[in-house]
Order: sequence, then structure tokens, then C-alpha cells
Amino acid sequence: PRPPKIQYLNLFKKKKTQGWWPMYKKIDGYLYKTGKIKMELEVMTQPQAEQRPAGYGRADPNENPEIDEPIRVSTEFPEIDVKVKTAKFVWKSPNKPKVILAGIMQLLGLVSFSIVYNLPSALVSYLISYIG
Repeated sequence: PRPPKIQYLNLFKKKKTQGWWPMYKKIDGYLYKTGKIKMELEVMTQPQAEQRPAGYGRADPNENPEIDEPIRVSTEFPEIDVKVKTAKFVWKSPNKPKVILAGIMQLLGLVSFSIVYNLPSALVSYLISYIG
């Protein structure tokens, strides 16, 4: 694979940015993506940094007012969820025409097998009723 095109960011022009930052590892002269990290970067002046020290920028959640934990009824049906997720995945996949064609072929195969399986007994009963 060829190395990815890296976009550079000047934090002195754009003072604050956040997002998912890719992590790369260099192997044999090529960069391979090894993961992503969500990060927020901000460049500030000395007084701004003293006013908002790292780690103290956010208040604790659910601090004021105190809210009780909601009572939730479990509505999970894992047997059905897995089947629905699989059906959604297959329906949204680029192989949807192949899946539909395979389903039609299976249906035709089932019908033809049923005809071949029941034909001898139906033929014999027809001949017996015709002769008799």
C-alpha cells in the first residue's frame, strides 16, 4: 500500500481543534494506520492557561440538580436483534443483488426438487385412476 496523504494543521492559526486523529506506524517506508484517538487541542496564552488548568474545564455530571437513576425495563431480545441486524447488514451491503439472486435460485431449486420428488407418485396415481 502507498502512504496516506497527510493533512497538516497549524495550531497557531487555528487556535482550537478537536476530532479523531489517526495513528500510524512506519513499516518498510510505508505508513500503516494502527488506530484512532479522539483528542482536543488548544493553544492559549499564559493567563488563559492559568485561568483554566487542564482537567478542571468541566463540572461533574449530574451534580446540580441531582437526578435519580431512571427505572428501565429490559426490552432486549438478543435472538431477534441478531437476526434483524444481520438482515439490515445484508440488505445494505453492495452484494444485495447477489443475495437476492441466490434467494431466487434457492426458491427455484426447492420448487423443482418438490416437483421431481412428487412426480412419480402423482404419475402412478394418475395412471391407476385412468386405467381403473
